[in-house]
Amino acid sequence: MILRFACFLLLLGTGRCVGQVGDPVGGRLQVAISSGYELESFHWSIAGNSAGQDPNIYSELRWRDVGGFFAKADILWAVSKRWRLMAMGSRTWTCSGSMTDTDYGLDNRNDVVYHQQFPVTGGYSEAGLAGVGYVFFGAGPFELTPYAGYSITKQYFPVTDPGGPYSTLNSSYAGKWLGPFLRLEGSWRVARRWRVTGAVRYDQVVYRGVADWNLIAEFRHPVSFRHRADGYGVMGDVSVSYAMGRHWAVSLTGDPFYWDTGMGIDALYLANGSVSQTQLNQVVRKGFGVGLRTGYHF
Repeated sequence: MILRFACFLLLLGTGRCVGQVGDPVGGRLQVAISSGYELESFHWSIAGNSAGQDPNIYSELRWRDVGGFFAKADILWAVSKRWRLMAMGSRTWTCSGSMTDTDYGLDNRNDVVYHQQFPVTGGYSEAGLAGVGYVFFGAGPFELTPYAGYSITKQYFPVTDPGGPYSTLNSSYAGKWLGPFLRLEGSWRVARRWRVTGAVRYDQVVYRGVADWNLIAEFRHPVSFRHRADGYGVMGDVSVSYAMGRHWAVSLTGDPFYWDTGMGIDALYLANGSVSQTQLNQVVRKGFGVGLRTGYHF
């Protein structure tokens, strides 16, 4: 849905859904589409009670080597000589990885009372943002632009066990990171047709997670528990661009990312109508993407 919204923005501005800051050709309006591969890990854990004890890590879920192909659309509009508007939407379709669910009886991950591994064969992540920037340094081949804006990142993980001992398992976990961001971007035209662009972005976010654990009859459905916490995200963006003409450019891109929360709340919804709360210890998401971008500059 976020990717469709980005394409809608592109259609409003250009009449087509096909740039990004820092490509080596000029133009007031720059639009681009990208595709590539993304790999990430994701995990969270809860304590036995709301004080973070009994034990300090009671249940822990880890998604490892979660990989999939992504598509992304970008738009950059040079409103004036120094002011910039940007928007982006992306979606990653998950196709590989593994997930483990482990429960402990004692502190510090001792006394394993349950452990099971499941394959990751589906799911997705998607992101969207919009921001405004101001070129406060531009001399010769160099340019430095800070941005401020708002971003939303969503994840969806189905939990199934096709062909395994839990063939009726049909659970899911979804997470959402949303909040304002600051981004600093620098670009350097190293030759007539070549440009290197680097950026770092910091997001101050609230995190919301929701799960449906279908095999546990004592839990409520379709919402078995919710997670709430405050956190942050740090993302990088490096690209090497080549101008194929006056309007077209292609770029190789790399995008590492790291998201983290502090302690929060795990709210468990029971089938009898009661709600139990415990401590959400932490939620961590990290990974990187590599891709190829094609941009057109008007």
